[in-house]
This record gives sequence, C-alpha cells and structure tokens, in this order.
Amino acid sequence: MPSTDTALDPICPLVTPTPSNPSTLATTQRPAYKPRSSDPSALSYSFTVPGDPLSATVVRATVRTVLRAHGLSVIEEPALSISGELVACGTRFAPGQDLYHSLRWCDGALRIVNWDAHHAHSGSREAAVCAARRKRALLLLAAVVHECGGDWGISKSGPAAEGTRVWARLPLPGA
Repeated sequence: MPSTDTALDPICPLVTPTPSNPSTLATTQRPAYKPRSSDPSALSYSFTVPGDPLSATVVRATVRTVLRAHGLSVIEEPALSISGELVACGTRFAPGQDLYHSLRWCDGALRIVNWDAHHAHSGSREAAVCAARRKRALLLLAAVVHECGGDWGISKSGPAAEGTRVWARLPLPGA
C-alpha cells in the first residue's frame, strides 16, 4: 500500500535521500570535477555574475579553475588579469546589472568575452565620450593583451540584445 506521507516519498526514485543528520551534507565527499577532456579545444564556459565589484573575485577564481582543468596554466596570470579587468569595467558601466562572462578556446587562443547592459548612446558625441572612458578604464587590459600578443575590442551586442560586449583574445605563448 502506498504511503500517504508525501514528505518522505521522493519525487523521483533516483533522488539521493537527505541524510538524517543534515550537518553531514557539508562533509559529504563528492568526486572532483573532471572535464570531458583536458584538451583546450573542449574549453567552453559561460556564466552570469551580478554587477558588483566582488564579482571580479568570483570570476577570477572560476577562470583559474577552468584553465587548470584544461591544462592552460601557462596563460593563467594574464587571463585572470583580463577577466578581472573586464568584470570591474562592466560593473562601473552597468552597476547592479548582471554581467555575462564567457571563455572559449578558438583557433589556438583563449577568447574571453564580457557583456554588460550599458546601452549605446543615441548622440555621436556622447557615444564617443563613453567609448573613450571605457577604453581608458581598460588600459591595463590593453597592456596585458598587447604584451601577450593578443588583441581585444569593444562591440555592440547586436540587434537581438542591448548592451556592450568587450572581448580579448589571448594566444598561447610561442604559438
């Protein structure tokens, strides 16, 4: 006869039962994350963070983990600097709004993209002033990318979405 107490019956038979002592949840050993492949060509990650200055720390930690998992620690330091600068700048131009951060391996280089919700200006003078301010805010990023032989840019998001997309391409050293 089926139980009438639905609080004890799992919705799905594959649901892991909750331990009787909830404090054991924090000490439960979970297997370490293993990417599909440590080959950089499998690197493809995207995530959203709040438009808050603390998000730069979260993004840098995530980027560090991803690069190490894919055997790309050789470009870890410049990638961390670039990601942190992109998020910090996005936070200044769209405070309190979500930022979209993306890492992809493409054509022998790491492509880092950050999107923020800062809308394009209707007047050409305002747009030029805003672009100049954003470029000035990204001087450290520009120096790091240049030193590593990469490139970077600022572009509008496109017709389907408003906002600003800033990207950087970071090749492997010697490539």
